[in-house]
Amino acid sequence: MENSVLFNEAKNFFQVFEPKGEIITTISVPGSVQLLGETCEFNKGGVLSALINKSAFILAQKRRDNDRSVQLYSRKYDEKIRLSLNERNAGEEGGWANHIASTLFMLESLSKKVAGMNILIDNQIPDLFDANSSEALEAGVAYIASRFSDWTMSGVEIATACAEGERNFMGRKKSPVKYMPIISGKKGALHYFNPATNVDESPEADLNGLVFMTLSSGIKKKTLEAKRRAVFDDVERALAVINGEGASITSLDMLSMEEFDEYRPKLSMAQRKRCAFFISENERVYQAKKFIEDKNLDGFVGVINDSQKNIKNRLELVDEENEILIDIIQDSPEVKAVKMLNMGADGTVLLLVEKEKRQPVEVKIKKTFLTRTGLELNAMVFDLNNEMAESSINVSEFRK
Repeated sequence: MENSVLFNEAKNFFQVFEPKGEIITTISVPGSVQLLGETCEFNKGGVLSALINKSAFILAQKRRDNDRSVQLYSRKYDEKIRLSLNERNAGEEGGWANHIASTLFMLESLSKKVAGMNILIDNQIPDLFDANSSEALEAGVAYIASRFSDWTMSGVEIATACAEGERNFMGRKKSPVKYMPIISGKKGALHYFNPATNVDESPEADLNGLVFMTLSSGIKKKTLEAKRRAVFDDVERALAVINGEGASITSLDMLSMEEFDEYRPKLSMAQRKRCAFFISENERVYQAKKFIEDKNLDGFVGVINDSQKNIKNRLELVDEENEILIDIIQDSPEVKAVKMLNMGADGTVLLLVEKEKRQPVEVKIKKTFLTRTGLELNAMVFDLNNEMAESSINVSEFRK
């Protein structure tokens, strides 16, 4: 292992157990961000995602046969938790381990017997914004559970099990799209997944001297979250009106913009705007994917910028701080594209910036934003150089 600190912690953690075998399975699971596409209960369109350079490292060892316990340790929280696979009771009191428990319990519910395990987790995926940190843990542990068993699952099946686990054992609505780039994304590529058709692709992406960067204030405003929920409420009511006019659809991805025009007069102004955003965003995902496949970077950049305009004009979710940040960023000619991530809910903005000039641009933006708002920004850079990877450690290495 390259990280001597993690190696020593793994040595201390695993040596207290009587192992089933001599091999410890290790897996690095990347975080991810959704570049384009917004999937929810009322819109099941495609999503274009990117893997970030930060990962969760999961080290696991199978316990003895018929041992139904899972021993977990998190480096981030310096916390040990024991789960019993015979007691399917995930709840909020479990914190970070609750996500793992929900996945393991769901696998058992699907008749996928899970072996007892000792698991050490070093999660380096940031929590400052939604980079699918907990989703990476769930997907990684599900993968390891399959390696320690006699069953296999496809990537879509694992993603669906993780999402259903959160729904059934934690009471949270979650879509498989959150897990798919983590499971099947590739280095040097973006990731596309359509939950309606299960189309799963990783188109190669030539950024041609550009690099992705996120800037985040980390401020999650309750008012923004309330507005976000109101957007989904508007869409739900709009679907009821559309179906009342003779349509038979369950989500907005079943409509094109041309088809939607027929129902516009029956909707309120807010409903028109919200629905138009999701339907046009579905179309932008396909456009961006095609531009990436055709190596048309200018076209791809244009789609990202168009998405941001629609977030502002049709969702009306841009608060004062985000507005200031985007204005500052757009004054930098080195930045080619900018849009809010996660519908602006956590103060995070995505940029495509010239790689060689990224550092001075970052310094300038941070300084100007601090002066104007009093808030500090956290930056993260990623260049599509990550993917899920598996390796192993022989316990004999701990004795050297």
